[in-house]
Amino acid sequence: MKTTKQLFAIFICASFLSCATAAGKENVTGQADVSPEGDPLMAEKLMLSVKEFNDNAPVTISTSFSADGVSNGQKFKIEGTALFDRKGYYKIAVVDYVFRSRVLDAYRELDSLYFYYPAEKKLLIDTVSKIDIYRYTGFQTSFELMHSLLTGGIPLIGQSRVTKCVAGDKPDSYNLVLQNNEYMQNIFFNSGIPERIMIIHRTTRDRMEIYLKSRIKRDKGVFYKNIRIVAPERNISANINFISPSLDTVIKPEKFKREVFRKDVEVIRIH
Repeated sequence: MKTTKQLFAIFICASFLSCATAAGKENVTGQADVSPEGDPLMAEKLMLSVKEFNDNAPVTISTSFSADGVSNGQKFKIEGTALFDRKGYYKIAVVDYVFRSRVLDAYRELDSLYFYYPAEKKLLIDTVSKIDIYRYTGFQTSFELMHSLLTGGIPLIGQSRVTKCVAGDKPDSYNLVLQNNEYMQNIFFNSGIPERIMIIHRTTRDRMEIYLKSRIKRDKGVFYKNIRIVAPERNISANINFISPSLDTVIKPEKFKREVFRKDVEVIRIH
């Protein structure tokens, strides 16, 4: 049975998965049969700004990170490094904050995924196209959403339509509501910048609340250095800090090399 640190390490690594395209570019139809409630012109303006943010998300990211929080009553704290290339590659190394022991090494090479647990001497092999995040973490969400969030984009539920746009509780603030067959999403904008996102699974009613802070404004895009994620129904809360992120620089993520692993490593092929 995996520890809380291992599960959340997978959660972070899984969040870097998706196709190489910027999330949100073609996921929202933008053409509903009925005009959104509230302010349809503002809804269109906000959707265009989200598209602009996502179109200008970093192509590469090199960063250290730390994450702490609670999962099912157990506290955890981990840290690590990440090299991400939107072309379909990454290398993420996660260590325990207190004991400095390696928790997880994760690699992506196009559709292939590798999760190595040094303490357990286990190697899990999966694929981007078939991996199920719920199987790994028990958390109901999609890779596209989390990938967009942690790589400089604004996550949007796929194949959705805008159903409402109403003024928020602050001057020059708005709540933009989207829906598809599976999820409902609310994005809170303050002065045109997303600050809070809530996503609700329409069947299970599981919620994911996302708080975006410490943004870096770069050209027409933004990158958030602090992200807080709360999933009340799953008793999960996590605070993720990206430390000195380097964006759009030349990087070369380390590739997975099966031959360097010892023969006593158990290999589990999921897909």
